[in-house]
Amino acid sequence: MLSITISIGDVESEMTTDQNLSFDAIESLLNRAVNATLQCYLSLPTEDRLAGFGTDDEDDDEEAE
Repeated sequence: MLSITISIGDVESEMTTDQNLSFDAIESLLNRAVNATLQCYLSLPTEDRLAGFGTDDEDDDEEAE
C-alpha cells in the first residue's frame, strides 16, 4: 500500500493506492499531490495563507525585548 500525504499549513492532499506501481507511477502521484496541494494553498487569500506561519507583529515585539 502506498499513501502520500502532502500539507502546506492547513491545506492537505492525500493519495492512497494498493496497486503495485513503477517508480514513474509513484513519481507521477507525488507530483499530482504536490501540485494539488500548492494550487489549493495558493487559492487562499493572502491573510489566510500567512496566518499559521508566525507573521504576527506581536512575535517580533517579544523578540526585541
